[in-house]
Amino acid sequence: MKALIKKTSTKVSTAFAALVLFAQSAYAQSGAFFDNPQTGAAPNVAAQGTLGQNITNIINFFLGLLGLIAVAMLIYAGVLMVTAGGNDEQIQKSKKIITYAVVGIVIILLSYTIVTFVTSSLG
Repeated sequence: MKALIKKTSTKVSTAFAALVLFAQSAYAQSGAFFDNPQTGAAPNVAAQGTLGQNITNIINFFLGLLGLIAVAMLIYAGVLMVTAGGNDEQIQKSKKIITYAVVGIVIILLSYTIVTFVTSSLG
């Protein structure tokens, strides 16, 4: 088992190193990508959008972050359940985590819907 883990980790490390060493620069990394095509000037990032749009963007960012955490909890609970090995206490713990994570995802989706509805109603 240890040899398999070592061999797999070696392959993953090699693949990651090759990806990092041979990665090409994307056009999105250049400063010209963000320039205004009409004026040719770089945008003033601090002055983009209205206050309502900025607040909506911040709320959506945090909802996305919470969604990512909820999905990570689902993955953690799945791993916990798979590695339980018949331990009923661990299985019950993982079922509880899955339930709470799914409820959290539903709440996050409803929150996103409410934020979208309110911002579209207000203009």
